[in-house]
Amino acid sequence: MIHERNYGCRIETGWTYKGMNALVLQNEYLRLSMFVDKGSDIFELIYKPMDIDFLWRSPSGIRQPNSTPYATTPTEHFMDSYFGGWQELFPSASGSTTYLGSSTGFHGEVTYLPWEYKILKDTSEEIEVLLTTKTIRTPFEIKKRIKLKAGQKVVFINETIKNHGNIDLHYMWGHHPAFGAPFLSEDCVLSLPNCEIISQKKQGDNNRFRTNDTFQWPLGKDSQGNRVDMQEIVSINEGTSDMLFARNLKEGWFGLTNQNLGIGIGMSWPVEMFPYIWIWQEFGGNKSYPWYGNAYTLAIEPFTSIPEQGINGLQEAILNKTASVIKKKQEVNKELKMVVFEGDSKLKRIHPSGEVEFIDKTK
Repeated sequence: MIHERNYGCRIETGWTYKGMNALVLQNEYLRLSMFVDKGSDIFELIYKPMDIDFLWRSPSGIRQPNSTPYATTPTEHFMDSYFGGWQELFPSASGSTTYLGSSTGFHGEVTYLPWEYKILKDTSEEIEVLLTTKTIRTPFEIKKRIKLKAGQKVVFINETIKNHGNIDLHYMWGHHPAFGAPFLSEDCVLSLPNCEIISQKKQGDNNRFRTNDTFQWPLGKDSQGNRVDMQEIVSINEGTSDMLFARNLKEGWFGLTNQNLGIGIGMSWPVEMFPYIWIWQEFGGNKSYPWYGNAYTLAIEPFTSIPEQGINGLQEAILNKTASVIKKKQEVNKELKMVVFEGDSKLKRIHPSGEVEFIDKTK
C-alpha cells in the first residue's frame, strides 16, 4: 500500500480550485501549485518559512476561462482569464498575428490548453512530474518535467518541444512569471547580468522610459531624459507602465530581492536557450481595461525572441530575425531553474547550477 505523505517532498493530486484541476508540489521550503486544466499555469509559489507568495494575483482574481464573458479580440480572450501567476508562452507571444493561415492568439496557444500529467518520481527526497500537451492550431507537442529536491529552494524545469509537422516552423517561447505584493515593493532590487536594454517601439499610456530607446544596464532615461537606475523598483503611486527587453546577455539569469524582508527569487538558464529577457513593469500606469490603475506587478521573462511593437508578435520576431526555427519532425530541449534565496545583498550572479552569489558588501 502507498501511503500519502505529509512531510518531505510530496505531490498532491485531486485538488480543484475555482472548478479547475490543480496539482501541488511541495518540499520543506516551497509550495508550487498549478492548474493542469489551464496552461499548466502556476498560481502560487510560496516560500513556506516566511509564508511569502512571490507571484502576483490580479485584482480580478482567478477565473475559470469558460466563465468569462465572450471575448471579441485575442487580447480580451487572454486578459479576461489572466489572474497573474506564471504562464508558459508558446508558440507565439505578445500580440496575435496570422502565421501559415491561422491566428496565433495573444501570447500563443499553450496558456489556454489542458495538460496531461504523469508522476515520474515520488519519494520524500525527490519528486518529479511530467506534463504534456499538444497545440491545436499548430503541430507542436510540448513536454515539461518539473522537479523538487529535499533541502533545496530550487524548482527544476526541463522542457522539450516537438514539431510533428512536415515543414520547418517558426516559434517564440518563454516563461511569464509575474511577481507581486507583498513581496514586490519599493524595497525590491532587480539584478541582471551585463546586457543592453531596449524599450518598446510602441508608445503606451504613462510610459516611464523613453520609447524606442537603448540603454546599457542598469542606467536608463525616463521620458524627460532624466537618469534612472533600473535596478530600483518604484511603488504603484508612480503610475507608469513599460515594456522593456534585455538583449546581448552575458549570462542567463535574473534576481529580484526584497531587501527589507531579506528574501529573493531568481532564475538561471543557459543563455543560448533563452537569449532575451522581457521586463514588464506595471506600476499603476494602465488606467483602462483590464486593471484601471489597480495593477502593481513586475514580470521578468526568459525568452527565445522579442517583438517590435508587440502588435503582431510572431511575425514581428520573424522580421527582426529573433524568431526561432524548429525543423520538421525535430525536437528542441530547454531548461531553467527558479531559485529562492535569503539575504538582503544585491546579486552578483546566479550560477547555472542554481547557486546564488551575492555582491560582497565589505568591498
